[in-house]
Amino acid sequence: MIELREATIKDRKKTYKWLYYSDFSDYLNELGGITKETIPSYEYYKKDEYMDFYFDGSQPEKGRAYIIVCRTNGKIEDIGIISYTSFHLLDKITEFDIWLKGLNYTGHGYGTEALLRLAGIVRDSGYDKVIIRPSKHNKRAINAYQKAGFVEENFEPENYIKTEYIPKFSDGDYGPDGDVFLVLTL
Repeated sequence: MIELREATIKDRKKTYKWLYYSDFSDYLNELGGITKETIPSYEYYKKDEYMDFYFDGSQPEKGRAYIIVCRTNGKIEDIGIISYTSFHLLDKITEFDIWLKGLNYTGHGYGTEALLRLAGIVRDSGYDKVIIRPSKHNKRAINAYQKAGFVEENFEPENYIKTEYIPKFSDGDYGPDGDVFLVLTL
């Protein structure tokens, strides 16, 4: 059904558009408190959110992005992005991020399958724990993560985040108490 391919620099612009300008973006942006007027620029996305190493594989110890590719009825289509990030986390822990390019790709199990595939990749790279922090209002995502084996836990930043990054990352994308902390033990 789906496979993952390593993302390239050529993929970065479309992943930005999927995140901020798809028919699914309005919902995701609203959850993150982003309005049409406050959408981050593509330059910010490249510099501060999804740097080159996600797309060129130059620093896999920090993170890597993959394009979710769907094969159905002889058709091959890029349908989303999934990534892992580790630079801010304690040893052997990584964090996943995933979004699909449109609403019509949700509800088919593509996200759950992508999560399982990336979990296998990071396990084979030496990680033993994956975290993910969706908005507590994104029930569809939470269900997909739980289907992939993620379990809700209480978040204690010092058990996951390197000390120097706790101030920047402990509140997550949705602010204090705005997300659900889920863990997958590999």
